[in-house]
Amino acid sequence: MEFLLIVVVFALVVLVIATPLRRGRVEQSERREALELAELEAAKEAKYHEIRDAEMDFRTGKLSKEDHRILDRQLRGEAIQLLRRIDTIKPPAEAAAGGLGPGGRAAAEAAARAAPDDDPADGSEAPPREDSTSATMR
Repeated sequence: MEFLLIVVVFALVVLVIATPLRRGRVEQSERREALELAELEAAKEAKYHEIRDAEMDFRTGKLSKEDHRILDRQLRGEAIQLLRRIDTIKPPAEAAAGGLGPGGRAAAEAAARAAPDDDPADGSEAPPREDSTSATMR
């Protein structure tokens, strides 16, 4: 009976002492996750900037239509990969709070996959699209 009491007391002491150590690991893991999420968010914004730059290069004649399509598809594919990696880290509730709502990320991916139609049916050149960078450059 005494042996059982000693084992129980010893187990409680070990549990009390080990609790802060386990909590530290969880906090460290959460910090690492937050850092990775911040890096991915920064990479996503940089990728969006690259996509806008490629569109501007196409509109100014620095890229041919074929080169733009290839580059645009590549950049949008990379953006989709970043969005998926962000989704694996960020819980769905946080993503909804970020403004996309349920299914919003899938809609954003679908929009990113759809390359802009630079080839109107009547053969005329497509008018430039207004975006935040061109509006602020005026």
